[in-house]
Amino acid sequence: MSADSKNQQYDALPHCADCMIRVTGVCSGATAVDLRALEQAKVYRRFGPGETIALAGSRMTHIGTVMSGVCTLARTQGRGTRQIVGLLQPGDFLGRPWRTISPFDVETATAVELCGFRPAVFEGLLDRMDGLRRRMMEMMLDELDAARSWLTILARKTAREKLASLLVNMTLRQNTAPLRGKPCRVDIMLSREQIADLLSMTFETVSRQLTSLAREGLILPVTRRVFDVPDLHALMQASGEDADGGFFHV
Repeated sequence: MSADSKNQQYDALPHCADCMIRVTGVCSGATAVDLRALEQAKVYRRFGPGETIALAGSRMTHIGTVMSGVCTLARTQGRGTRQIVGLLQPGDFLGRPWRTISPFDVETATAVELCGFRPAVFEGLLDRMDGLRRRMMEMMLDELDAARSWLTILARKTAREKLASLLVNMTLRQNTAPLRGKPCRVDIMLSREQIADLLSMTFETVSRQLTSLAREGLILPVTRRVFDVPDLHALMQASGEDADGGFFHV
């Protein structure tokens, strides 16, 4: 690729200082000087719905921040059983520095935009940028806490509570300041089959529970995947959590 082509490719990328994901992504720990180095190193990648970004056991060519869309993390057991073990939403980090082999199948549930880096390049940036390295550590610890909380959701909650928990989690991620008694909107961005894989439920159970929550007015369908949430705290209580504690904090 010529120097001119590289410059054109770089100029087409969103500037880091203007990126909405910077508030929640790993780059929120970067200084103004650091951002200039990140801009020179980043690669902007797009994936369509249903594309495979990485297979378990394969080497990842790029790691970075999900800017839009949702990815699923899944494991397939020897007998062919597939389990979605997590979601990557905007602001989440795809991949791990210093560990370039993916432990999961990473697939796009929707169209996805990724602000990526070659692993060796990003590892070098972490070595040089204290704020970036500290934010990376914070995000990994947050992810560990979330994984432990999700174990309780899967192991101890009813089907209704599992689905309500997922809806609350995604509502909090998509609304920066949900207020008590104020309506919110959530796009679950997942098919009924994908929700069933994630929550260890059947397709039919997911459909019944969504219908039940809608009948009670806890969610109001806008489309098949988009819902209005009239009262987020009421949905929290349906998830089995207190409105002021537990896994969710507003």
